[in-house]
Order: sequence, then structure tokens, then C-alpha cells
Amino acid sequence: MRNPVLFFLLFLPLALYSQELPPVINFSQNQYDAGNQNWMISQGENKHIYVANNSGLLQFDGEHWNLYEVPGGTAVRSVLASQKKIYTGSYMDFGYWEANPAGELQYNSLKDSVITGMYDGEQFWDIKKLGEHVVYQSHQRLYSFNVSTGKVHPIVTESNISNLFMVNDKIYYQVVEKGLFVIENGSGTLFISNEKIGDKPIIGLFSFAENKMLAITRDDGAYMVTGNQWEVFPVNNYPLSVSFFSALYIEDGTLALGSIGSGLYLFNLNESSFYHLSQPTLQNNTVLSVMQDHEGNIWGGLDNGITVINNKSPFRIFVDTFGEIGTVYSSAVINGIRYLGTNQGLYYKEAQGESSYRLVPGTTGQVWSINYLDGKLFIGHDRGTFRVEGTSGKLIWEGLGTWTVKKLGSGFLQGHYNGLSYFSDDPLGSGPEYLKDFHLSSRNIIVENDSIIWISHYHKGIFRLKLDKDYSRIENIENYPTENNFGFEPQIFVMDQDIYYSTESAIYRYDKNENVFLNNNELNHLTKGLHRISGASQVLQDGSWWSFGRDELYSVTRDPFEQKLRLRSIPLPLENRNITKGFENISLIGKDQYLLGSNVGYIEFSLPLTKISTGELTINAVKTAAKGSNLEYRPLKVSNLDLENKINNVKFYFSIPNFQKLTGIQYSYRILNYSSTWSPWSEYGTAEFENLPPGSYTFEVKGKSNEVETGILSYEFSIARPWYLSLLAMLGYFLLLILGLFGVHMAYKRHHEKVINEREKNLRMQTLEAEQKIIKLQKDHLEKDMAEKNEQLAASTMSIIRKNEFLSVLKEELKHAETSKVKGVIKTIDKEISEEDNWKMFKEAFKNADKDFFGKIKSKHPELTSNDLRLCAYLRLNLTSKEIAPLINISVKSVEIKRYRLRKKMNLPHEINLTDYIMEL
Repeated sequence: MRNPVLFFLLFLPLALYSQELPPVINFSQNQYDAGNQNWMISQGENKHIYVANNSGLLQFDGEHWNLYEVPGGTAVRSVLASQKKIYTGSYMDFGYWEANPAGELQYNSLKDSVITGMYDGEQFWDIKKLGEHVVYQSHQRLYSFNVSTGKVHPIVTESNISNLFMVNDKIYYQVVEKGLFVIENGSGTLFISNEKIGDKPIIGLFSFAENKMLAITRDDGAYMVTGNQWEVFPVNNYPLSVSFFSALYIEDGTLALGSIGSGLYLFNLNESSFYHLSQPTLQNNTVLSVMQDHEGNIWGGLDNGITVINNKSPFRIFVDTFGEIGTVYSSAVINGIRYLGTNQGLYYKEAQGESSYRLVPGTTGQVWSINYLDGKLFIGHDRGTFRVEGTSGKLIWEGLGTWTVKKLGSGFLQGHYNGLSYFSDDPLGSGPEYLKDFHLSSRNIIVENDSIIWISHYHKGIFRLKLDKDYSRIENIENYPTENNFGFEPQIFVMDQDIYYSTESAIYRYDKNENVFLNNNELNHLTKGLHRISGASQVLQDGSWWSFGRDELYSVTRDPFEQKLRLRSIPLPLENRNITKGFENISLIGKDQYLLGSNVGYIEFSLPLTKISTGELTINAVKTAAKGSNLEYRPLKVSNLDLENKINNVKFYFSIPNFQKLTGIQYSYRILNYSSTWSPWSEYGTAEFENLPPGSYTFEVKGKSNEVETGILSYEFSIARPWYLSLLAMLGYFLLLILGLFGVHMAYKRHHEKVINEREKNLRMQTLEAEQKIIKLQKDHLEKDMAEKNEQLAASTMSIIRKNEFLSVLKEELKHAETSKVKGVIKTIDKEISEEDNWKMFKEAFKNADKDFFGKIKSKHPELTSNDLRLCAYLRLNLTSKEIAPLINISVKSVEIKRYRLRKKMNLPHEINLTDYIMEL
């Protein structure tokens, strides 16, 4: 080779990025919103992650980052989470954090507990906990904090303590130029002298085997410590030229080394293998700290950012970061060689080992399929068909694109962009020839027998072709239209000797007796309801059927004992395996080992998947606010949170501590008494409700990890009514209502009584008027009757008067005759004039006309005689003395005398007229 250096440089990127690495999550400074440097990482019993950051203490619950600043706002250099406390060390301060009832961390400083005081400028770089004692390490001292007593005292004072370690329940520390020390009986004792260590800074000290410790130095490799002996420990592929800053040894034999400027190295000391992660897989190449969490993930605190390596993940990912290989459309392992068919060509590498991928010479361009048939490897290519042997390839047919190659009879059938061709396996035979009468694109083909083939076409549906015996033309074509919503195209396949085609929504099985495809089949029933993203389906060499969903892969196999189809879901979100719809692909590359192609490389995994547990769903914080105000923390563990009416904005923070890149975590929530419907599944661990009306509510949340739902968590709270709707106000309103109703009732009653009274009054008035009318009528009638009777009385009286006057005149005339007969007549006249019957008749008529008169006058003047009453009656009729005289047969003068005597009996004053007095009675 003319220029080996140039060759190395050309292939260096490919070699560096040809490893299948575990999934990696990177958190940038913008994501966690704090300082760039992360000095130490620890995990609490609640599986939350705590990071010593330049800006303070970072907390991560799997969904949300929270930053807590220490007093003075200095950088936090060390952190240790133990039980319910988080211990931190910073500049001139050290202490611990505890969560308050609202879940917010509160800091408790211990610096004032140091009786002797602290050295100026002390920074605390490490923390270890042994029993009830927490040891804080600065470069000048080790301080011991007794958790039980709360007392702090220095246990070691040195000029330059470089590191602190804990191995097998013992505390070790290194002092520059002095050696490695161990704390025994409360003080430091030299364990290995500096002469043996040779001034090598130790960055990690771990229990390795019985009575042995593994020591990792910054620049000089690994050493084995046996007793107080210091010996070199060789590690395969250990990069001695790299300077390391942090180290972690895990019980499964993994050694993680964080370097200064070269990324993270992971060595498996049991298998002598390693892999190396650096930019751009990591976002920074300086790894300041390394930590393993409860699920086996390896966390790296970087000089700029935080990274998580899913070391225990069953998935391994090859990422073609710089586009050296391209999108993987097909793959296969044949005779110990792994082949990748990509949009840039056919690539290969050894199936075992860490070699890099190489391009099979001459195959540059789009590779569609890898077909291993009868011990021969054919490649469907945009330029035609290649025959590959080992690592070399030859274009055996050049034309308008080959999708696939199938074994048919004694030769091979090719599916092209524009039809079908056939060529014989006989080396002396002719080259491939197109079959006549069929010119459609033939990407998906299955061979039923030596004369029948099936093809699925993205517009035309399914075709059944009967070929002639020499495969030169098509004798018969049957077309089976498919449903319209089949996505990119229906895909035909054979499973358990049955012919199927699949679309995005259903799977159809061919019924030979009816010559139709029906969706009433076991496979379709089993997969109904799956969220498949296309009709792509593959049946692999092990008989398993595969299809592709949004968040999962689906695999179906037949149970060998029960002969039933079994469905298996492989959690793998689409965002990690994107490829053009309809070109999803998977291949079997080993026993139960699979390779999934994507547009940025591929993913490997083995079945059954190793299950990695996630944390439990928790509600981490509840915050509330009034309109226009900042959110404030609220207690987490309360039977019911009572909020004022104006505090009606509520936000919940919840999470499942999951740090697996390929595990999809989703949440759904609801608020009872507000909405009983669960929210759509979402990957965001927050729920915010604004302007909630007054009432009592129960917030409920549930999670889902890889389609497995968690239990439901709840939080009860209530929002008070406004003061004008409070119970007291409601009671007041009720009383006012009662009073109002009572007032209305009373007013109505008064009004009703008034109306009744008015009606009664009106009725009385009407009755009175009627009575008055009746009285008036009666009075009128009486008056009329009286008038008539008076008229009759007057007429009768006047008749008597005239009669008596006539008789008196006649009497006077007869007196001149004085005969006996005349005297007899005069005597008769006198008798007639003084006839008592006349008075009786008059008296009776007078009583009818004025019946009460005699009673009234006798009651007033009981001394009156009947003659007096007779005179009163005549005076009552307003008769003059002259008119009265004839009635009583006396002279006028006698009448006057009677009148005078009557006045005297009545005792009438002189000024009262007798006639008027009598008439007014």
C-alpha cells in the first residue's frame, strides 16, 4: 500500500463509528437550564437524579429539571443521595437537603457546626457515607457528620487530599506525595506509601475480588491492590495515552472511564471487550463524573452537559452519524459476513468482532434487497442485479432497477421497476429475459409453485400470474383489488403455507376454494387494534411474522404446543427507527437476534428482551396561583387541599423515573367533578388547569410504559366559593330570602287584607247604599204613604171642619126659628158637632199618619190629658185656632185659652212657638 497513513485516515471515521452502541441520551445545558459543568451525580431512593452543577444542585425526576441554589450561589462540587437526604459540598459550605411537605428541597448548612472553623477557600469535592457518618472531603480536611447526633468534627487534616474512596465499608483517601490512607478508629493510617504508588493520582478505587482492590490512575492505567501491594493490572485496549478524570467499576465486570477530552470508555473486563463513546454520540468529550443508577444506566457528568448510557438495554444501535453508509433497506448475515444494503451501496463486515464496514466494490448506488438463494447471493440494485461472492460483487444484469430476486424452477425470477425477467441457473444458458405481457413494477413477489407467482402492486392491488413452462410469457393474469387506504402499498407474504396480503389496517388471507382474500382469519383477529403504520410485513427464516407500529414492533409466531398464534410487542418508538413508509425492514442475523434498518443506521436486539424496570409514578409537585400571580408550591401529602376562591389555577407535576431512551413513557389525567374523560396519552409530565370554578375536585393521573399502564394516583383539592357565595353568605341570603318571603307574605297579606277590607267596605258601601236605597224607597214609600194619609187626614179634617162650620152656621140660622122641631134639629146638630166618633175617626187616621207622635209627646209630657193630646194633634196638623174651634165645638178664644194652658203644662219658654215645637217632635 503506497500510503498507509492516508488509508488509515480515510477509514478512521468509519472505524470509529462502526460500533453498535447502547442507546444514549444527552441532556444539554439548555434542557436542564443550569451551568455547563456537572461534577458529580447521585440517585435517591425515589430514583430521582441529583447532580452537582456549577449553578447549584440539579434534581431530575425523569420529566422535569429543578435547580436549587446554595447560599451564595456558588458551584456545587459533590453530591450524595442517601435515604431521604441529599448531601452536597460547595465552596466554603457543606450540608444536606431535605424535601419539605410540598416536595421542594430545603438546605441545611453544616459549616457553622465546625467548632474549629474552616480553612479559607475550602471546596468539597467528594462525599461518602459509612453507617451513621457522612464524610465530606476538601483538599485540606475530611469532616465527619454524625447523622444521629448532628455533630460535625474534622477527622483528617492534610495539605493536599486529592480523592476520597469507599471500599468494603472502609474509607480511603489519597494525599499527594504521601500515599493512600485508610481511616481506622477515627483517624487516618497510611495504607500504601507514595513510593509504591509513584505519585500517580488515583481517580477510582473499587472492590475487585476477594481481598483485592482495583485502582484506576489518571494517566498510568489500572493497578491491582492486594493487601498493601501495588501491581499493574493489564486491561485490553486500555488507552494509556488518554488522561482520565473519573472512573466506575460495576459488579458485572464493566469498567467505565471518563476522560479529559476523549469521551467515555466502557470496558468489559470479563469478556475483554470495550466500546468508546465520544462526540457526537456524546455532546462533550470531557467526562467529569460517572455514576450507575438502579437500572444499570451509566450517567456521565460532562464538562458541558449530561449523558446517560443505557448499558443494560437489550438494544444496540449503529448510528451513521456522518452518512458514511446511509439508510439501511436490507440486511443479512451469510457465511460469517454481515451485509447491509443501503441507499449508497452494499456494505459488509465480519459478523463477529469490531471491524468496520466496507463497501463491496462496484456496488455504489441504491440497494433494495439481499437475496440468498441456493447458496448464491443476489443483490437487487437500482442499476440491475449483482451477484456477490464474499466481499466482491459483479453486475450480472444491467437494466431499469431490480427490486428482488426469487428462486423459480431451475432458475431465478427478478422483479423490476417495469416488469419481470427470468434467467436460468445454467452457466451456458442465456441471460435474463423479460416476461411478456406484464410491465408493472414488481417489488413484492411470492412463488406459490413452479408456475404460479403472486405480486402486490401499490395501485393495482394483488396479481396472480400463471407462467408458461419456459418462463417467457404469462399465460393468465388474475387481479384482486385491495382496499383504498392501504398506505404505501399492500404487501403479499406467505406464512404457514398460506398466502396473505397486509395493509395498514387489516390482513387478508387467500381462500383457495372461494378464490378471494378474506380478513376473517386468525392473524388479522390477533393483530386487530394494533397501531401499524404501513402494510409492510416480513416473514423471516425462523417463521416469525413482523410488522411495524408507531411505538412498537409486532412479532407473531405459532406456539409449537398449542398451535396458536402468539403476539409479541417490542417497544421501539418510531422516532428511533424512521425510514420511508413501506420500506420498513427487519432481518434475522442470528438465533433470536434481529437487525432493524433505519435511515440513520440500524438497531440490533435479541429476544426475549431483557426487562428493565422503571420507577413508580409519583406526583412530585403541586403548584397554584391566582390570575396574574406566580405559581407557589403546595403540600403533597394532605387529605384535601383547601384553596381560596381567587387561587383557581392549579398545575401538577408528575413523572415515572425512566431513563431508557427506547422506552416510551406516556401519561393521561383527568379531574373528577370537572371532566370525567381521560386526557389523550401524552409524553409530558405536567397538567395545568386555569380558572377552575369553585368546587371539590380529585385530580387523577396514570402512566404507561411500553403499553403497560400503571395504577392511578389521586390528589384531592377544593376551591372555595367567593365570599358572596360562602356558606355564611348563603345562610345570610337564606335568611334574607326568608325575611323577604316573610315580608312579601306580610305585604301580600296586608294587601290581601286591604283588598278584602276594601271589598268588604265596598260591599258594605254597596249594602249600605242598597239599604239606603231601600230605606229611601221605604222612606219615600212611607212619606208617600204619610202624604197620602196626611192628605186623607187633612181632607177628613177639613171635611169635619166644613161640616161642623156648616152645622154651626145652620145651627145659628135655626136658632132664630126656635120651634120644637128646630130645637130638635139643633140638638141633633150639637150632637153631630160634638160626636165622639168623629174624634175617634180622626185619632185613628192621625195615628196611621203619625203613629209615634202620641208616644213621643206623652213620654216628654206625661201630664197631658186626652183633650190636651187632641189639641196637640190638631196643632201637629198646623191648624189655626180658627180651624180647631169647630173641631172641638168651642170658640176661637177658647182655643186660644187651651193653647195657653197647654204651653203652661209643657213649660215651654215664651220664645218657643207652640205649634213649631209640636211639629218638630
